[in-house]
Amino acid sequence: MKRTYLIPLAVVVILLFGITLLAWRPGDPSRSCMDFYAGMDNPPAAAHGWCRAGEYFSWESTLPQNADFEALNIFHICQGDPADPAILMIHGYPTSSFDFAALMMDLSQDHYVCALDTPGYGFSDKPQDGFDYSIFDDARLVDDYIRHVAVLDDFTLLTHDKGDSVGLALLAIYQAYDEQPYSINHHFITNGNIYLPLAQLTAGQRIMLNPIAGPVVSSLLDADRLANNIAETTFAGPLPQGEIEAYASQFAYQDGTRVQHEIILYLDERAEHEVAWLEALANSEIPTTLIWGELDGIAPVAVPDHVWMNYLEHRAAAAAYWRIPCADHYLQVDAPLLLADIVRSTISGEPSASELRGGNCPARRISAHP
Repeated sequence: MKRTYLIPLAVVVILLFGITLLAWRPGDPSRSCMDFYAGMDNPPAAAHGWCRAGEYFSWESTLPQNADFEALNIFHICQGDPADPAILMIHGYPTSSFDFAALMMDLSQDHYVCALDTPGYGFSDKPQDGFDYSIFDDARLVDDYIRHVAVLDDFTLLTHDKGDSVGLALLAIYQAYDEQPYSINHHFITNGNIYLPLAQLTAGQRIMLNPIAGPVVSSLLDADRLANNIAETTFAGPLPQGEIEAYASQFAYQDGTRVQHEIILYLDERAEHEVAWLEALANSEIPTTLIWGELDGIAPVAVPDHVWMNYLEHRAAAAAYWRIPCADHYLQVDAPLLLADIVRSTISGEPSASELRGGNCPARRISAHP
């Protein structure tokens, strides 16, 4: 047999094996995280606690192609006193609102902090069988959440990774209102691939994006393996085993590993609309702050450097750019107290030093205007 036939044949064999495995692998029928953990003798404490602290609301996709799907159960969590200034956080890929647990614990002492899991992530529903996951749909979900669930009249927006894209799509919705139903007081953007030409996607991410290999890999993916891989590659230091188990259990909820190909396709959507979203940021009247963990190998500092120089540095509205040298991609986990200090000092409007110290790790303000 000629070699030219071997590669397609191997792909077909792998695809058939993956489909067979997917068909026989038992699914998780849980309708809520409480149902999910009720069946465990010893559920991971951190994830179980996060589940108990949150609630669900019902939401229907706005996309016509999802019209045949039932309303989704969306998980959200709010901590702190509703009378305090509000902060809304939007998580990234492939994790969830749980990323913000330590940051929320600190900020909720003097702020009302809310976060939700977008469809396909965390403890929210993860529909399969052709559901179309979309940044625009997520942004409409967040807009609805702000107005009708959390009921936030004015708030600070803080986003991470994929959440950066959702936040920028939300910004476009916000700018399009004739009469804005809420006020975004400040826009924080943290590590994420907000300019894809400078991103350094991993081999695993590229495989997951592939239309042939991606679905097969998703069908074969193990929740524990995915959690351990993220723990080894995207945090500045070793994660406690309990946190790794917490991430793994959220990936396992409703067989979340099976939708990894579908949800990472947000990067294709990002590539298509990236310039328009960044131009919306450049035209935004909302004060904006970039905060970046410098150790990030996936969204390296070249990404925020480019966005700062081309979209924020010379715009009319106030902007600032901070880096945290000891933090990796998940800076909210690596340096939550330091990140909280930057957020507090920025929101308060008090003049801050060009350096904030978090133990042996100072955060440095790279630039700001005015």
